[in-house]
Amino acid sequence: MGVLIGLALTYIMLNDRGCMDWLPSERIKEDIRSRGIMETAEVACYLNCYELSVSDLADLVTEGSINFKKSSPREIPRQYHIESEDSKINSGTFVLTDSAATVVNVNFIELKSCDC
Repeated sequence: MGVLIGLALTYIMLNDRGCMDWLPSERIKEDIRSRGIMETAEVACYLNCYELSVSDLADLVTEGSINFKKSSPREIPRQYHIESEDSKINSGTFVLTDSAATVVNVNFIELKSCDC
């Protein structure tokens, strides 16, 4: 009976907390968001062409998953490739420097002809 009461109290107290925040991919995504997302001139051109903004890149980080096979987490600076099927942007490569997370490459689901 005591175990059931303990489980019920634990469920009530910890119900609103997420259990996945401690995973490496979630920590990296939080690190990218906390540094601030910047884009290169080429990425900015593509975002303008597709009528998107930096907030769409933030959505990619939030909704996407890190592809560790295409990433370089041990290099300096670290590079992470984030992919998503639910976002307007199919994938992007983020380079983490001391001051910001810079997007150096983006891929879109729909292809347009841009002058970039």
